[in-house]
Amino acid sequence: MSPHPPNGGIIPLDGAAPELSYPGLSPQLLARVRQLWSAAGLDFDHGWRVGLRSLPGFRALPRVEAAPASTDVDLVFLYDQAVLWARALHEAAAIGRQHQTDGLNAAQWHGLAALSARLTEQLAALRLLALTDLPMPAMQIARPLSEDVDMALVILIRRKLAERFAACRSAEEASDFWRRHIAGGRAFRAISEKLYEVGIDYSDDTDYAKWRKSVLTTLGAAVHSNALKTEAPRRQQGAVLVNGDSLHFATFRIHELCAFSQLLEPDLTGALAKAANSTPSANPLAALAAPMSKIIINQIQSLSAPPANTPKTAKHH
Repeated sequence: MSPHPPNGGIIPLDGAAPELSYPGLSPQLLARVRQLWSAAGLDFDHGWRVGLRSLPGFRALPRVEAAPASTDVDLVFLYDQAVLWARALHEAAAIGRQHQTDGLNAAQWHGLAALSARLTEQLAALRLLALTDLPMPAMQIARPLSEDVDMALVILIRRKLAERFAACRSAEEASDFWRRHIAGGRAFRAISEKLYEVGIDYSDDTDYAKWRKSVLTTLGAAVHSNALKTEAPRRQQGAVLVNGDSLHFATFRIHELCAFSQLLEPDLTGALAKAANSTPSANPLAALAAPMSKIIINQIQSLSAPPANTPKTAKHH
């Protein structure tokens, strides 16, 4: 494979330091992330190589000399941290399913493993599309990715629903399940009700709910065929991304998955750690799932605002 992909990025060498893949990255953000990893007893360079350097289609960001700020690069860096945690979650959930690890039942492990596999593929594809100036297909992926996050959270709070999900054996059954339990915001309403019980209000009239609905409406317009006149966004002077809306929303949703899952299922982190330790041969990615959860939650504050070209429909932090 050529080290110079069509979008002008490069495929980093195996032993290259992670920051070399993010030219223009904020030194403060890099230092904070390294500090979080170190505090968790983790080797950031090794974890990055295992979980991100090996990601299908992974490539370094192009160097843009005229970039006025590190905003775009910082966003991709935070997005990649979310990707790494999602991959680790999948590995740990797959082991948990295989060994029937305590903490979740068989159907929950099954659902979490399946959904995190989908999330990993969607995140890899979304990254590739965002870096190759294809914002519309990126939006088309961000919408189902958000629904998969909601589904993953629902199976943690409704075990019978997790069993119905795991029992689907055909495309028709899966489609019927999705229509009955996920479509139209049904899953999110169930999550909101449960979060309300622990003191978090995401009811329909909150700024968060309005922002979420606005973003999903925009993403839905990209998914469904329509006759609306749209023009492809143009790259601004010094910009790394044509638009970072989809990357920002996807990162935010993975952050929510990480944070809300621990609120809705307090034993999840412990269960992930047990799963990772239940195999004779260590799985380096699975071992990151539990300790990285705290790191991802601590990064939420770094994703404090949408990209500059995102309509400010509502505050969501």
